Amino acid sequence: MLAPGAQIDGRYEILGPLGSGGMGQVYRARRVRLGDEVAIKVMHPSPGDDPELGERFLRESRACAQLRHPSIVSILDFSVDQSGHPYLVMELLSGPSLREELELGGAMPPATAARVLGDIAAALQLAHDRGITHRDLKPANIVGHEYGPGQRTYKIIDFGLASAKAPADHTRLTLPHVFLGTIAYAAPEQLRGEPGAPAADQYALGVTAYEMLTGRRPFEADNQATLIQQALVDVPVAPRERRQGLPDAVDAVVMRALEKAPADRWPSVAAFAAAFTAAAGGVTTGGTAAGAHAGLLARYELGPMLGRGRLGSLVYRGRHRALGLPVAIRVLKREEQAHWEAVRERFLVEARTTQVAHPHILQVRDVWDDEQAVYLVSDLHEGPSLREAMASQGPMPWARVQPLVAQILEATAALHRGGGFIAGVNPDMIRLTTDHEGDRLLMSTAGIRSVQDVLATMREQELRGQEASERELPYVAPEVLMGRAPDARADVFTAGVLAYQMLTGLLPFRARSLPELLGQMLTVVPAPVAALASDVPAPVSAALTRALAPQPDARFASATEMAGEVGE
Repeated sequence: MLAPGAQIDGRYEILGPLGSGGMGQVYRARRVRLGDEVAIKVMHPSPGDDPELGERFLRESRACAQLRHPSIVSILDFSVDQSGHPYLVMELLSGPSLREELELGGAMPPATAARVLGDIAAALQLAHDRGITHRDLKPANIVGHEYGPGQRTYKIIDFGLASAKAPADHTRLTLPHVFLGTIAYAAPEQLRGEPGAPAADQYALGVTAYEMLTGRRPFEADNQATLIQQALVDVPVAPRERRQGLPDAVDAVVMRALEKAPADRWPSVAAFAAAFTAAAGGVTTGGTAAGAHAGLLARYELGPMLGRGRLGSLVYRGRHRALGLPVAIRVLKREEQAHWEAVRERFLVEARTTQVAHPHILQVRDVWDDEQAVYLVSDLHEGPSLREAMASQGPMPWARVQPLVAQILEATAALHRGGGFIAGVNPDMIRLTTDHEGDRLLMSTAGIRSVQDVLATMREQELRGQEASERELPYVAPEVLMGRAPDARADVFTAGVLAYQMLTGLLPFRARSLPELLGQMLTVVPAPVAALASDVPAPVSAALTRALAPQPDARFASATEMAGEVGE
């Protein structure tokens, strides 16, 4: 995992993670010389990985680079970094993916689905004409992109399983009996181990169309074996049986694309899309495109992804449909959480805790909860996270840090009056904006209430003592990590860690495991700030050392008391 600020070959600066692709981690990055932003997929092979993965990764690059189409993500570069990891540089898409749109908004009107289908089918037809099949088409690999207001298109990404025509003596990278695609969108012939062909891409596009129309897939099962059996044997339920009002013609077009035998499907994806568009014919079952959305998207328009938030959530730019106000939509997905109930409860508790009227606390406007995810909507404030600011600027001067610490302590005192705490708040959860008075800080979430909040949502590596997360644990007071409920003195510790890091660029306590981190907090006195940052007054340095004391009684009794020493 590359941290913000890391560079690849001195040409690309990592800004943050975007997600995981088929064969690597995907990052948002900046081209150092040009200054524009791109997406970079870096392959990180693990011991025991198939040695053919690297060749497949290169094949994705070559397959995409051959294809120039508005609905295919553009490939900008391919190379191997100084550590021997292959990486692929692509245009940065604003998002969201079609998968995310369907999860938040449910079924689409037929006319809207036809527009999406038309974009994707045109791109696939170009690939097929060039002898390339995608073989892993699905909504997660279809990403929206806005060139400007009202100028939205959809692009295909991740050609990692692409199959190109090759000479007879070309070594086959995927044996006939090995299936690499996603089961729910795989054609029956793929599941039987037959070579991928354009008809298989059409089937996947048919499944996607079915899902856009109904909000569900043709076949759904709790286990892989049943899903495969259904795809090979069963006839799917007709779309109109799952969504009333769909025209018979639309129903028939999609069902033909889902035929078991490739020869019974449409002659090409272009023919499929043309028939679908003709059958949709401006029909907007369920209302207009905006009004047809269910759930959260009935009120908010989903825009590009801004980055990742706490607990693995995703943060999107959005807009209130009726008021036109910009908002931030934070999404916590069930499928990405091993301990869903614990994470969900913590997510909602944090949202409730921040319902305090204060200029430095970001309040939640709206909440939506369903079986797949929890969604929190807040006002959108432009500006980097505190972690991003520190990564790009390094240690900050005391003159700048002083008012920021004062704001943290003011917000903390306000939370205390409402029964909340900031324990564990870290730089990812603090956003910096600028107004006529200078830097303004906003805390986007509140802290934990007990060590169980941390333990229930930690990753397996942390629980096993293999690593200590630098995203959260170093900001939690040691007594809270040992089981005590947080109080004002625990928040003094958290504020002290944040101030120390802003001034020095370093964490006062850093370790590879939770036990080692706790040992440091209890026994090691960090270097005084004044020794690392010469512009920090000695009394302030001493106050921060006091805030980081291992015993709560040795710290300031409240955020207000600490502010009297360092925040004014």
